[in-house]
Amino acid sequence: MLVSTVELAWRARRGAELGLAGAAGVGLDWGEVIARKNHIVSSWSKGKDKALERQGMAVLRGRATFRGPHELQVGDQIVTAEKIVIATGSSPARAPIEGIEHAVTSEELLNRTILPERMVVIGGGAIGMELGFAFGRAGTQVTVLQSGPHVLPLIDEELRTALVEIAHYAGLDLRTNVKVRRITSARAVEAEIAGATHQFSGDVVLAATGRPANTEGLGLGSLGIHTERGAVPVNEYLQSPTAPHIYAAGDVTGRHQHTPVAWYEGKMAAENALKGNHRGVDFSLLPTSIFTIPAVAQVGLTEAEARKQGFTFGVSRSPFEDNTTAAIRGATEGLVKVVYDEPTGRVLGVHILGAGAEDLIHIAAVAMRGGLKRQDLAEMHYVFPTLGGAVFDAMWD
Repeated sequence: MLVSTVELAWRARRGAELGLAGAAGVGLDWGEVIARKNHIVSSWSKGKDKALERQGMAVLRGRATFRGPHELQVGDQIVTAEKIVIATGSSPARAPIEGIEHAVTSEELLNRTILPERMVVIGGGAIGMELGFAFGRAGTQVTVLQSGPHVLPLIDEELRTALVEIAHYAGLDLRTNVKVRRITSARAVEAEIAGATHQFSGDVVLAATGRPANTEGLGLGSLGIHTERGAVPVNEYLQSPTAPHIYAAGDVTGRHQHTPVAWYEGKMAAENALKGNHRGVDFSLLPTSIFTIPAVAQVGLTEAEARKQGFTFGVSRSPFEDNTTAAIRGATEGLVKVVYDEPTGRVLGVHILGAGAEDLIHIAAVAMRGGLKRQDLAEMHYVFPTLGGAVFDAMWD
């Protein structure tokens, strides 16, 4: 919701391009932005608690620890169960960097009511880039330090290159192949790049170095469960191979850290625990989005993955600068890219960078799930003018 508010303000400030008078003066009351975010999150959380209790479920609040294979202690209470589902989520990592105590986590950053003038982000993954864009578009001078050769290494290379160019014009300073050495008490990050020492100073240093699973203190070792990088290993039924009465779902499994995945896995883990292992997880078509400004979204194979898997594939594209609605809205950054199997026309992957990408990707996901081929989509009627039309236009050579 923070990204949505910032994007709304950023696009409003560009309103002069659309003939809007006084739009350049649109500002952000950061304290109110954070207060609204906190209110919405609190409302959602309370609603979920009440929903469980309304369905007759007992909700115990406290830290749980295994006291035996089927026994948990929660505060002063002992709870026993034949089957147990672990869904404890994840928390922001504190990387082993000297002076890491001078950095803030994403959760801490999102509770600060003053917009910093300068921010250094350690980590160029999804969280680092999302918050880097959000704060950069809000007016903060942002520097992102990424340890590897690329930010967002898992997205399609062509879209990443386009997003990096957008980041440059947005004022973000992206540095790659960075070895962070330490963070000083003055919030200066000392780092090594190509053998040379650099210092990056900020009012805030954000540590965006991943989210490990919340398993510390659960006592899983006593059950014969040996975590992998802190996560609970599970099979396709979300069941522990070494403790078959234990199931796990969501971030705690260390696999796909997305809210809809947790919903999907939570229901499946409960069903399998109660009814037997009758359904396994299927992530063959998993739409995802990274909420940069503009957003990037994808489903299926990237071009590199199609090549690695030996497909004889083709690529078709539709830039948003050719989309009428994008032009009307002044949102022509980005493109829709389609990777398809040439012999059959089967759509292997769709990748979108641009306004509304997080919504448009569902067109592709549903079409791929339904087995529609590229030509089927290319010949479909669609409402004009719409951003969604870019997805159908991209199906043409």
